[in-house]
Amino acid sequence: MLEKFKKFCCLFKSKNNILLGIFILLITISFVWVYLTSPVSKIEIPTSFEIESGSSLREVSQSLKDAGLIKSRTILNTIVILGAGDGKVVSGEYLFEKAPNVFEVAKRITLGDFGIEVRQVRFPEGVTAEEIALIMESRFPYFDKNAFMQLASDSEGMLFPDTYFFLENVKAYEVYRMLTSTFEEKIAEVKPFIKQNKRNLHDVITVASIVEKEATADSRAEVASIIWKRLEEDMVLQVDATFVYSIDKGTFDLTKDDLADKENPYNTYVFKGLPPTPISNPGLDSLIAAASAQPGEDLFFLTGHDGEMYYAKDFEQHKKNRSKYLY
Repeated sequence: MLEKFKKFCCLFKSKNNILLGIFILLITISFVWVYLTSPVSKIEIPTSFEIESGSSLREVSQSLKDAGLIKSRTILNTIVILGAGDGKVVSGEYLFEKAPNVFEVAKRITLGDFGIEVRQVRFPEGVTAEEIALIMESRFPYFDKNAFMQLASDSEGMLFPDTYFFLENVKAYEVYRMLTSTFEEKIAEVKPFIKQNKRNLHDVITVASIVEKEATADSRAEVASIIWKRLEEDMVLQVDATFVYSIDKGTFDLTKDDLADKENPYNTYVFKGLPPTPISNPGLDSLIAAASAQPGEDLFFLTGHDGEMYYAKDFEQHKKNRSKYLY
């Protein structure tokens, strides 16, 4: 009888040990599962991740692991295969604004849920490269203003102003490429006028950039005509818009020292010819006006306090216009 009791106790202990072992194993598995499927914590948020076209699930899971977006390739692969069946993923760029767990990652890459908003932005005619960068920075939280300015440092005048649609995580080079490629499309409409009048493309763009800043919508052709006439007569242009570009001062802020400054290459009151670079990014109408306008008889123009344009064939008439419309 005693022997039977001892055997029973041993069996009871053995069963308890087995149950305890199973319990510990389940707890361990649960902790490991929770850890491996929980969101990662050591990544910079927001972060983007790109799946290139033709990438396999195996390649993508490795890249996600390397990027720190998941903790286990095996678990991601298993979830994707069980959920999608064929294990296919959707190529494209994904934006993660918070640390994702592996289930969220699996769902998004199989459904093509990029998490990126498309935004509309308009650049007005006559905007500068720096103003474009500031507009983008204010509308697109991930936009790199400095990177854009480096790309656009030699492209003033060739960043076509228009309405564009960009993903909210658009890169600086993508914006630069879009604006310059649009310019190339638009300038094709202007080149016949440039060829016909035997003009230099850079000069036309520079004149158009001044026209954009100095003229009204109805006076583009006349202002362009006056600029070409002054260049033909070897006169200084005496346009104030170049000061706005170079020293951020307008007509009513300029001093005698500003007008006499021989250190400022954009001072068109001192230096003859066009400024070294365009001073804005002109629209198509100003480009066509600059390319097609012919020198006329007028040599002077001004914009009065009433917003109207006034022209003169000589300095005496120009002085009268200034006294009447500016003071």
